[in-house]
Amino acid sequence: MSDAYPMPKNWRCPLDPPAEYKRLRKEAPVTRVRVWDGSTPWLITRYDDASQALGDPRLSLDFRLPGFPHTSPTSAARLDRVLPFAFRADSEHRAQRAMLMQEFSPRRMELLRPRIQRIVDEALDTMLGGPRPVDLLAAFALPVAIRVICDLLGVSHDDCEHLHRLSCAIGSRDTPKEEAGRALEEMDGYFERLVAENVRNPSDTLIGRVVAEYVRKGALSEQDAAAMFQMLFHAGHGPSAYMLIMGTLALLLDPDQRGELHAVAEDPQQLSAAIQELLRYVTVSHSGRQRVATEDIIIGGQLIRAGEGVLVQTDSANRDETVFPNPDQLDLHRPPHRNLALGHGLHLCTGRALALIELEVVFPTLLRRVPTLRLAVPVEDIPFKQNDNLLAAYEMPVTW
Repeated sequence: MSDAYPMPKNWRCPLDPPAEYKRLRKEAPVTRVRVWDGSTPWLITRYDDASQALGDPRLSLDFRLPGFPHTSPTSAARLDRVLPFAFRADSEHRAQRAMLMQEFSPRRMELLRPRIQRIVDEALDTMLGGPRPVDLLAAFALPVAIRVICDLLGVSHDDCEHLHRLSCAIGSRDTPKEEAGRALEEMDGYFERLVAENVRNPSDTLIGRVVAEYVRKGALSEQDAAAMFQMLFHAGHGPSAYMLIMGTLALLLDPDQRGELHAVAEDPQQLSAAIQELLRYVTVSHSGRQRVATEDIIIGGQLIRAGEGVLVQTDSANRDETVFPNPDQLDLHRPPHRNLALGHGLHLCTGRALALIELEVVFPTLLRRVPTLRLAVPVEDIPFKQNDNLLAAYEMPVTW
């Protein structure tokens, strides 16, 4: 009998993946699991196997292929909509991703650092001027993450709260398929209208530039563009906001490492390494990366046949003791080694450069400006999202 997926975890230790992953890494690193619809994809838990799987073009993220492992009703609901490029065949994915790479280049993202710093400082000014305790997610993490991606895309701040609620519905495994479909339809409609506005009058925003360069010239349909921007909004604010609060939680629970981050904040190289370690340790994308085999392939000594689904468990891979000594310990001075928190291979996070800069700004600024920051409730009283695609909390009360 295959294990039920997702596997249960101890929410009293919210930053640790399910304990079962440790056993699987040792005894059954490529094994069958049973998901919500009764199908039994392969689960990959070791780092080397996960890196191979994410980098192998024979494992596809094309949602439309038979055998693709939909891990929740919300995942299956996407099949009824125009799929964003990340969920299509590799040729379509490469073509549309190329349209964005200049927009998300490290050089271009670096130019945004001063603006991100202003956004972070303004959010902290507002938070520090208000009552205590305060929900760090609502008062700081979400406003920062949403404003950064909305300013880049060209989405009105007035619409962000509603779009975020729709994203939450899409990101929850508990959302019924019909409700997820309605949320996707509403988000698609919003971005279709935004694309149409930019077709008529392109703005000096990411959406405006892509529309002018590709949609108006017939290289990208308006529906494909809307799906692209919907995905960028969805992936560009939720993971960032939750990484901000869960990364902060990790630092609040480990005062020594909090002090180490403060100590390296002025050294770009050491700060970059510290942020990578936080990403490894937290890995907010804790739902298995979905793939389906297009050819027979051997991973970890296991034959995976064409048409079989695969889930690549990156939070487990990032705790692989054969790659990261003492993996369950946050160590901001850990020697650099590529973690899988932001993906790997063809589907490496499109906004990786932006995400890293955002984190490099947020954590040092938060620790510097609120040196006495602490949890306002015991960690076991924080209401975590226990059935979400991201490691997250509904709220995180803090004080200072």
